Amino acid sequence: MSSDCIIRNYHPDDFNTLVQLKNEAASLAADGRYLSPQAVCDTLGRPNYTPEQDLFIAEISGALVGYLDITDEARIGRVVLECLVLSEHRQQGVSEGLYRQALPRMKALGAKVAHVNVHEDNTLVRLVLEKMGFNSIRRFYELEIDLDIITESSISTNFPIHPLQAGEEATLTELQNLAYAGSWGYNPNTVEEIGYTINTAGNATEGICLAQDQDRPVGYFWVRIEHDKQGKHRGRVSMLGTDPDYRGRGIGRELLLAGLSFLKSRGPRVAQLTVDSENLVAESLYRSIGFTRIDSSLWYEKVLY
Repeated sequence: MSSDCIIRNYHPDDFNTLVQLKNEAASLAADGRYLSPQAVCDTLGRPNYTPEQDLFIAEISGALVGYLDITDEARIGRVVLECLVLSEHRQQGVSEGLYRQALPRMKALGAKVAHVNVHEDNTLVRLVLEKMGFNSIRRFYELEIDLDIITESSISTNFPIHPLQAGEEATLTELQNLAYAGSWGYNPNTVEEIGYTINTAGNATEGICLAQDQDRPVGYFWVRIEHDKQGKHRGRVSMLGTDPDYRGRGIGRELLLAGLSFLKSRGPRVAQLTVDSENLVAESLYRSIGFTRIDSSLWYEKVLY
């Protein structure tokens, strides 16, 4: 690493440059989303996160050239890392310097492993990770659908669906944790975390709906509007889950179609989602509706202890 490179903790004065760096990182990801200043502000204010402790900055001659961001997922014993170094400063050991500086913080959080998600075609970053002792362990696919194929006639209502109401955050949290229990990389959520996320940029309560069997919530969808690299609107299926006792009854399909119909009504022409390549049941459902694979990313892991 260059002798004039300083690795330090984040300071609020770094915010404007951080927004630029975060978008540089997003442009390299499989979903290629644009992050508004408000979206970055939302990530810095999330529960169980302190940017002055969990975000590390690389600085050369007074200019910010990279960062490493730690997301603590203590309930499954891992941290998720997001790292970027500007292209003109790559292959100079800056990424390694950021990692070394952040390692004590990861261990203080009690993490057993560190995970990093990287675009599968990003050969340079993959080589850096492998040099640092990370191993590729999982592949995720990015899928897309043309919303023009979604019609009202394709949506059934065997299980009534209603938008999330104020006071139902705990119900959604319980259902989400039940639906995703045992899924690779899923960190169970708290009511505080769900409540915070609902109110962040791009989310709206009408884009979160519950399916009911009488008084019992049995499934949900969570969709949102975001921007792509070209600034165009697009939809995203953030989450889709069904109570395990109700699987195989078509609820997931009903919810997915309802969520896509909602997105279509808001103007986007396409919608995307991410799926674990090993979740064959989910991918089969998405393909049966019309999703196609457009990209892929890899999860890398390093054991810390």
